[in-house]
Amino acid sequence: AGAKGEGASQRPSRTLLHILHILLKTDAVNNMDETAVNMLNCREKLLDNEYADYIISFNGNVEGLEEYFQGDCLQVLDNNLAIVTLPRQNINLMSVITQLYYMVPKCYGLMDSTNLEAGGIIRTQNQPVLNLRGRGTIIGVVDTGIDYRNRLFRNEDGTTRIATIWDQTIRSGRVPEGFFYGSEYTRQEINEALRSEEPLKMVPSMDTQGHGTFVTGIIAGGKDEEADFTGIATQAEIAVVKLKQAKPYLKDFYFIDEEEVYQETDILYGISYLINYARKRNMPISIYLGIGTNSGDHSGEGALNSYLTRLNSASGTVISIAAGNEGNARHHAAGIVTENDEYATVEINVGSGESGFILEVWGDSPNIYAVGFVSPYGEVVERIPPRFMTRQRIPFFLERTVIEVSYVLVEEFTGRQLIFIRMTEPTEGIWRIRIYATGNRNKPYNMWLPIRGFVSEDTFFLQPEVETTITNPGNSRGPICTTAYNHLTNALYFEAGRGYTSDGDIKPDLAAPGVDIYGPSIPAGNYVRRTGTSIATAHTAGAAALLMEWGISRGDVPRLNGTQIKRYLLRGASRNTNMDYPNPLWGYGTLDLYATFETLQERSP
Repeated sequence: AGAKGEGASQRPSRTLLHILHILLKTDAVNNMDETAVNMLNCREKLLDNEYADYIISFNGNVEGLEEYFQGDCLQVLDNNLAIVTLPRQNINLMSVITQLYYMVPKCYGLMDSTNLEAGGIIRTQNQPVLNLRGRGTIIGVVDTGIDYRNRLFRNEDGTTRIATIWDQTIRSGRVPEGFFYGSEYTRQEINEALRSEEPLKMVPSMDTQGHGTFVTGIIAGGKDEEADFTGIATQAEIAVVKLKQAKPYLKDFYFIDEEEVYQETDILYGISYLINYARKRNMPISIYLGIGTNSGDHSGEGALNSYLTRLNSASGTVISIAAGNEGNARHHAAGIVTENDEYATVEINVGSGESGFILEVWGDSPNIYAVGFVSPYGEVVERIPPRFMTRQRIPFFLERTVIEVSYVLVEEFTGRQLIFIRMTEPTEGIWRIRIYATGNRNKPYNMWLPIRGFVSEDTFFLQPEVETTITNPGNSRGPICTTAYNHLTNALYFEAGRGYTSDGDIKPDLAAPGVDIYGPSIPAGNYVRRTGTSIATAHTAGAAALLMEWGISRGDVPRLNGTQIKRYLLRGASRNTNMDYPNPLWGYGTLDLYATFETLQERSP
């Protein structure tokens, strides 16, 4: 770091540069043939599995960061966060996690497996004075893409309401300004495609999964009288980011076989694109995120979480995030190591044919935690000493299992200790994880397995904890976190993630319809029913857009931001008189946009 670190006026910390040099600028990489390293441009590198993406957190020292990564694919998102793409050769991800956990992108999955009346939407749309339809606002969706040919996303004259699509998967089109990869399609190009006989030849972006089309239909779809369907913000503009799939090296590292897997860096890029687009248009934007992960300490901190919280506090921006569907997945365990305990034991049932999985153990400072293992065959690994920035690889003598353990004594974003465990070819049966701790009299810990689909259904904790099961980034402090309920029975969705955060902050914020919801599918003209907290979140994102029309587009509250919008919605939420609020299941109650406007007659927040 010395050669690149001397003499600049503003730089990242010397400690950060030193760690980056050790992890990412190794001699093996620097001595690679320069022609080979630079053969691919950034557009191809961000799609190439031989190049890894890393998240960099810094404190406003952009010049030093740009100098250090001169010639590399560096994208600065704001004064705190950047992403860099570098050759993967000789870089071990467990080593990176041991030094700076947040740098390795986490993998995220989709959070889904008569509704507008329940949310107070129809009354708000039809009330003569309000008559809100999302005019003058942008709906931003980061998801699986959109079927732009669907008439729900068109104006009465047949032109599109989709202002822009950034398809991260297509290499052949125009790259968005300020970004390195994918293809951007404008409103004009989409309209030209719609007028042609073969629109996909002109704008080849498609939603092959259907989730993005469905949730965008709920948030901002128009009216289809024959199908008895209408969206919420029916006259809002629509901006879409189609996420590319996570790179194979990350899926291999996390042992993920699922097709629909998205990496943190692409999500960060997508959100940044939507924010930049809205600012260029000088229009307010309601951003929807229906993805989630169990990676992280579930406190609301982390690279993506912090970025979303910063954005949500800016005027003209509101972000709605799903609570996740992990409430009954048995993927969370929690406990306390008391002063009388040598260790606490957590039992995990590992299913047949499990190729591997990761496990995160988080402990509160200033306590120091360590782990040991007992295999199904009774082989014992005694306490592994928690040395500073160390990792160990443990092969089992009687089994094919290999366990890697990284100790992060003070994780940068949270201040907590992380024990990151990677189990390869774990033997079927009951594994016992021993949690050792020194420090205070009572030493709490939390453990998380990956989300549904990222681990076998037969791999779970034998004594799970259902609370603190909201997926990240739903735990983010600023944005609106939505859980799901059945609007016909008024029952909470059985699988919905439960609060609070691991720091005790109130999440979810509220509940919205998310069970057996009717919406548009692929191909255009078809309708299906979907369930999940990502579906519920679509209702919140639409309601937020209507509030933005009232506050910003009409000028009643011109500097309205996401924090204010959340407070408005919480004030109007419907609450059961037989229940205390807020609570870990329902947050502050169920979405009722019309009641929110009724409270405005009393006083402003």
